Amino acid sequence: MSGEGEFAMWIAIGAGQIAFWIAMTPIIKAFAERISRKGGGPTAERIEQLEARLAALEGKSPTTGEVDLQHERLVELEERLDFTERMLTQQAGAQRGGER
Repeated sequence: MSGEGEFAMWIAIGAGQIAFWIAMTPIIKAFAERISRKGGGPTAERIEQLEARLAALEGKSPTTGEVDLQHERLVELEERLDFTERMLTQQAGAQRGGER
């Protein structure tokens, strides 16, 4: 390689490095900002966001529609069982009364 070719190669490598670091600047800045936020504790904006998320979670119903449906079915079955027990008790009482 000639002296001029070698010089051109080093210029190209240098220009590539400069272009690379210029392109990486936004990423490096974002990374540095993220690191500084972790060390400095939560910001007021972040705390407000977390409080809003917590309020939204607390406001949600702990049960879904499917669970509510199953609960209603269980209540209905309990009522039917109570009715059946009362009917059987009445029948047993009537049979005892007829035997005496």
